[in-house]
Amino acid sequence: MAAPQNVVQAVQAAIVASAHLAAYEHVSAAAQACQRLGSLTSGRWRSAARDLATLEDDLQTAFASAAGELTSRADAIGIPEETLWTVGDAAGTLDLLRESALEELEQDAPAARVLEGQVLFGASFVEDAELPDRGTTLLFGWPSPLDPASWPWQANWVVSDSDADGDAEAEAEELDLFETGELEGEESMLSDLAAELSCTTQEARIALRDAATALTRASLLAGARAEDDEDDDDTTDGEL
Repeated sequence: MAAPQNVVQAVQAAIVASAHLAAYEHVSAAAQACQRLGSLTSGRWRSAARDLATLEDDLQTAFASAAGELTSRADAIGIPEETLWTVGDAAGTLDLLRESALEELEQDAPAARVLEGQVLFGASFVEDAELPDRGTTLLFGWPSPLDPASWPWQANWVVSDSDADGDAEAEAEELDLFETGELEGEESMLSDLAAELSCTTQEARIALRDAATALTRASLLAGARAEDDEDDDDTTDGEL
């Protein structure tokens, strides 16, 4: 059964508002960086900073309008604004992780088709507050966009020493990811996924679980790379 039209419109408003916010934050950061460059180097960056500042103002105005629309839609269907923001942010997260997640899968795998399809539109990750390296991946899809499927997982980082060149040891770290429970709540989107993939509902369930695995790996690996970059920056700052 398709979601009511007012729910569809509310989710669409959330996706638009989240995209506006992300664009505003990125442009604002770029404008500040160009301003610094302009004060240190050429007029080219001062000109870029002015253009970005104008775009930043436009995005700020557009974001205010989009956020107001989200608030109105949330009130209309009787749910907290935070719920819609979560859905909108999940759509942005899927967009950011899709390419990396696809690299975890074979090109024509059913899970890859799930990631590139229209039924699944968002993903988010909830870490376990009590157990380290555990969490739950939430998968948002039509026709029940406010009722995500959930996939519980545990991640282990396996560190090993390898003598790659015969004269120096290289430390390798690999991600070992496995599920700690069954995929739940997926029934709401299985029939649509099965139709999209031209397969049975059981095959669609497996494809969705594999997509959850790929997205989770992509998210954890991206987080690890970000931490490494921060450590490198801290080391560089300490050497200055």
